[in-house]
Amino acid sequence: MYKSISPDSMLLWLLQKLRGSRPRLRVCVRQHARSQCSAFYITADDDVLLQTAEEVHLPKLLKPEFGGGYKEFTVRDMHCFQKGSSASELLNSQERGALVKHVLEAARAEPGDEHALEPALTLRPGQSIVPACVSRGVVASMFPLHERNALENLRKKWVKTLFSPQPLDEINEYFGVKIAMYFAWLGHYTQSLTVPAVVGFIFWIWLGTANENWKDVAYVLFSLFNVLWACVYLETWKRYSNALAYKWGTLDQRDDLLVEPRPLFEGEMGTSPVTGRPEPQYAAWRRRVWRHCVSFPVMLICLSVATVATFTFLRAQDWWESRIVYFTWIPRAFLAIIIAVEEEVYARIARWLNDKENYRLETKYENHLIVKIALFQFVNSFMSLFYIAFYLQDMDKLKEQLAVLLITRQVIGNLKESALPYLIENLRLAKICFDVFGALSPGKVPTSAQLTEMFDKKTDSSGEAPENSLINGGADKDPDRRDSEPIVGQKVIHQAELESQLFKYEGTFAEYLEMLTQLGHVVLFSSAFPLAAVCALLNNAAEVRADAFKLCHVAQRPFGERISNIGSWQHAMEAMVAVAVLVNCALIGLSGPVHRLLPDATPAQTILVIVALEHVILVTVLALRMAIPEIPAWLATEMAKVEFQRREAIKNAHAPLMSECTSADDVRASTRSTPRATPTTPAHARGTLTAVSPAAAPGTPPSTGSNGDRPPDRNKINIGKIPEIPPFS
Repeated sequence: MYKSISPDSMLLWLLQKLRGSRPRLRVCVRQHARSQCSAFYITADDDVLLQTAEEVHLPKLLKPEFGGGYKEFTVRDMHCFQKGSSASELLNSQERGALVKHVLEAARAEPGDEHALEPALTLRPGQSIVPACVSRGVVASMFPLHERNALENLRKKWVKTLFSPQPLDEINEYFGVKIAMYFAWLGHYTQSLTVPAVVGFIFWIWLGTANENWKDVAYVLFSLFNVLWACVYLETWKRYSNALAYKWGTLDQRDDLLVEPRPLFEGEMGTSPVTGRPEPQYAAWRRRVWRHCVSFPVMLICLSVATVATFTFLRAQDWWESRIVYFTWIPRAFLAIIIAVEEEVYARIARWLNDKENYRLETKYENHLIVKIALFQFVNSFMSLFYIAFYLQDMDKLKEQLAVLLITRQVIGNLKESALPYLIENLRLAKICFDVFGALSPGKVPTSAQLTEMFDKKTDSSGEAPENSLINGGADKDPDRRDSEPIVGQKVIHQAELESQLFKYEGTFAEYLEMLTQLGHVVLFSSAFPLAAVCALLNNAAEVRADAFKLCHVAQRPFGERISNIGSWQHAMEAMVAVAVLVNCALIGLSGPVHRLLPDATPAQTILVIVALEHVILVTVLALRMAIPEIPAWLATEMAKVEFQRREAIKNAHAPLMSECTSADDVRASTRSTPRATPTTPAHARGTLTAVSPAAAPGTPPSTGSNGDRPPDRNKINIGKIPEIPPFS
C-alpha cells in the first residue's frame, strides 16, 4: 500500500498547478484512508478533449461523403467525421484517457517553482511537472481506470478462450495501437511457428531412423530451411503490420520534427524552429559525447563481465560432468538463472544510460534502449551455445544445453510475468478487504454511476473540489466514513483504491525481448535440436493468453499509444536472421556433414564450399525481401481508392474545410451543455495523482452548416468497408 508521506503543502501546490492548467482540467481529491494516500481524480470537459484531439492531430475516420479514410481531426470539421455529433461518441475511453494524459504532461514548471517540491524533487523552468513527479516517486502511479463491461467482454473473448482468434480491433479500442500491435505480432509469430514445428518434428523422427548419410543431408536441409523460413516470416509480418496500421489509422505517421518531445526530455527552454512553440532544447553534441565516452565503455565492461561469468560457469559445468556425473542438468539450469539475473541488472544500467543520453522523442529513446539491451541479451543468452558449438564442437551437448536453456527460460518467464504478480496482487487485495470488512473478499464496489455522483457531490458549481477534502479526510469528521463508506452509507472499497494495488504495466519491451531471444534459439542452433520450434510453439500458445491475463487481471490499465509498426524490434529480428545465416553455415562446416558428404575435399575446398553456400543463402534472402512487397496489392489499391474518393469529394464541395462546416465556437458551445463526465481514470501516489477521462455523455445534435441546414448530400460517394485482413497476406 502507498503511504501518505508527502507534506500537505506539496499536494496543495500540485493541486493548484493542475487546476490552473491550460486547457483547464477538473480535479477532485479524495483521501483513501485504508491505503493512506491521496487520490487526484482528473477529468476534462468535452470542449477540452476536442481541442486537445486537434492539437495532437488525432486521426479519425471521415464520413463516406467526405472521402472516407482517416484524416487528422479538427474541431471546425467535426461534423465531417464518423460519430462526430459529440465528443463522447467520437472519442473512445482509451483516446480520452490519452488526451487527458497529454494535457497533464503539458503542465510545466514556471520560474519560481524550482523549490516547490523539495526535498523530493527540484524542478527546472519548463520541465514537465507530472512525469517528473512520477519518475521521482512524488506521485506513486498514474493510470486510467478500467471500464468493467469492456474489460469483462475482453476477458470472455480473449483470456478465457484458447483457440479463438484474438479480438485485435477490440484490444486496439481498449488498450491502444501499441499493445494491439504487440499481440498481433505475437499471434502471427505463433502461427508462423507451426511450419518449423511440423518440419522439425518430421526431421526429428527421420534422424532417429535414417543412416549416417541421410542424417547429414537432413542436417544441412533443416539448417537452410530455418533461415529461409525466418526471412519469409519477417516479410509476411511487414505486410500484415502495414495492413493493421492502415486499418487503425497509423500507417502515415507525422514527421519527427512535428511530434511533441517526450515528457522527460530535459533541456533549456527555447522555441521550436518548426512549430514556433516553446519546448526544451538540448545540444546534440552533448548526447554524442555521453554516448561515446560513457555509454559505450560501460556497455563493453558489462559485456565483458557477462562473458567471463558465462565461461566460468561453463568450466564449472564441465567439472561437474567429469566428477559428479549425475544430475548434469543442475549446472545448466543454474546457468539459466544466472543469465536471467544478469539481464535484470544490466537492464537497469541500460535504462540509466539511456536516460542520460536524453533523447527528444519516445521512439528514439526506445530504439536506442532496444540496441543496448538486445546486444547484451544476445551475448548473455547465446555465449554458452557458441562456446559448445564452436569451441567444444559437441553437437550432443549443444542439443542438451539448448533444450535446458529454452525450457528453463520459458518457465521462469511465465512465473515471473503472470503467476507471481497474480499471487502478490491477491495477497494485497485480501489485506485491504480484511482491513475494511474483516473478511478476505470485497463487498460492494461502487458502480460508474455512483462514482459520478460522488465526483459531482465533491465538486462545487465551478467544477472545483473543496480544499478541505485534501487533508485528513477534509469535512468527513467521522473517521469510519472517511473513505470506507459510499454515499449510500455502505462500506465499499472504491475502484480507484482497488486498482492502485495492481501492478503497473511496464509496456511491451520485456515481452518483445523474450520473444527475440526465443527466435534466436529457433533459428541459430535448432538444427542441433529440431524440436526447438515445437517447444517455442507450445510456450507461445500459452504466452498469448498469459500476457492477456496479465493485462486484464493483474495490471493497471495502461495509457494508449499510437504506433505504425513494432519499430526497432523488426530490425533486431532481421539482424538475428543475418547472424543465423553465418552460424548455420559455420555449423555445417565444423560439425562434419560437409566432410562426410565430400570426403575427397581438401580443407581449402571445404571452406570455399561453405563460403559459397553462405553467399547463395544471403542472395536468396535478399531476393525474397525484394520479391515480397511490404504493402500488399489490395492495400495499395484501397489507399489509392480512398485518395481518389477524397479528391472527388473536394470537387463536389464536400471537403471538410468548406464554409458550411460548423465553427469551433459552435462545437465548444454545444459540448458545454453536456452533463458532467464520469471519472474513469485514476492514479495513486503519495499524493496520488489520478488521471480521469470523461465517460460517454449523451450525444449532442449533429453539426449544421452556416445556414442552419445539414451539408447537402448531392453526388454522395460510398466507400466500402475496409476488407478483412488475411493473416499472411
